[in-house]
Amino acid sequence: MPKIIQDNFKAIDDGTVISRTEPFSGHWLNINDEIIRRVIGIMLGANGEHFDYLKAYADLQVAANSGLMFEMPEEFLAARRPYALAIMIVVVCLFAVVLYKIIFSYDVKKVGSRSVYSGWLPVLLLVPALAIITCWRYYPLLRGMVMALQDYKVVGESKFVGLDNFINLAYNRDFWISIWRTCYFVVLNMVMVFLAPIFLAVLLTEIPKGKIFFRTLFFLPQMTSSVVIALLWKMLYSASATGYLNQLITTINKLPGVEIPLQTWLQDPKLAMICCIIPTVWAGMGMSSLIYLAALQSLPKELYEAADVDGATWWQKFCKITVPYLLPLIIINFVGSFIGTFQGMGNIFLLTFGGPGDATMVIGMKIWQEAYAYLHFSMATCMAWIMGAGLIGLTYIQIQFLKKVEYKKASE
Repeated sequence: MPKIIQDNFKAIDDGTVISRTEPFSGHWLNINDEIIRRVIGIMLGANGEHFDYLKAYADLQVAANSGLMFEMPEEFLAARRPYALAIMIVVVCLFAVVLYKIIFSYDVKKVGSRSVYSGWLPVLLLVPALAIITCWRYYPLLRGMVMALQDYKVVGESKFVGLDNFINLAYNRDFWISIWRTCYFVVLNMVMVFLAPIFLAVLLTEIPKGKIFFRTLFFLPQMTSSVVIALLWKMLYSASATGYLNQLITTINKLPGVEIPLQTWLQDPKLAMICCIIPTVWAGMGMSSLIYLAALQSLPKELYEAADVDGATWWQKFCKITVPYLLPLIIINFVGSFIGTFQGMGNIFLLTFGGPGDATMVIGMKIWQEAYAYLHFSMATCMAWIMGAGLIGLTYIQIQFLKKVEYKKASE
């Protein structure tokens, strides 16, 4: 064990660094979790010798006093309620406009068509599906809207507080940092997870032999549970010298002139986010590549033959023929992946739980933590509504684009 880590343990044992969390006005569980994750866990980790724990304690104190333990003073809230109400009115008006455009974006006029059945049977067949959607989608949505305006208690009375939760959230620095971190997470996902299937589909199309074998090989991870995949990669990311990836580095270092330092992977704040994304790339690009493969099958081969006659390189054919032909499908998948990535946090939950420190604390993980770890359901629903409001515009763009897409049957 490095001496600096031994000194850190000794500092905790002799009381130089206090790790006890009582008394904290009944919030000891929340504060204990934050101290372990933000301070003690990093200080005793592989990179503890470079950690400024005094600054981390100061940041934690600010977070505790501005929402984690105590609410904002009444005079502070009262001075900002009129501004919050004005902003809310503007947001509701914008939401109503977008919703109106979404509902009336389709032309419902019948052009040269005639219904073959005018009875009530289709409506009755739709009732079970509508009931399920209403029960599991729209009712929780409306219930969450009410909870966001309450000081919600699991047991006892939940009083109405209006926009106070949104005001508290607006001045919560950790929330806005998590939004920025989520944007970084989304950008990495789009670069790594979204682009990889496109290039894989092109490669699987161009290989001369073994197409079925390689397609099956890349698709197999899709058949495995995401939980199993995450736990498998967690074993690969073991920070010890016996970890699988570190063993691979040790083997590579035996080559002459090669000296790669062993990595701490999930314990390194600089690598943790990328490490959480790589399992998604490995497990998900097989399924996504099949979608692009189906589109490439319908691409006229005459275009490539004409490009060969004109002396085009493979890169020119890719940029001038393949990408433009796949562009509608790419944009559709991009919008869906973008929205799904903002909401996703499965690998982070299983691999790092938002750590080390807050290095992987994306907004989805923070919502879960606020709701189920700290029982701050009102704040969690406020975060969810703010994130949802920011994604509504993308849904409208997606619907507008889907109206213009023409689907064709692909053939070998």
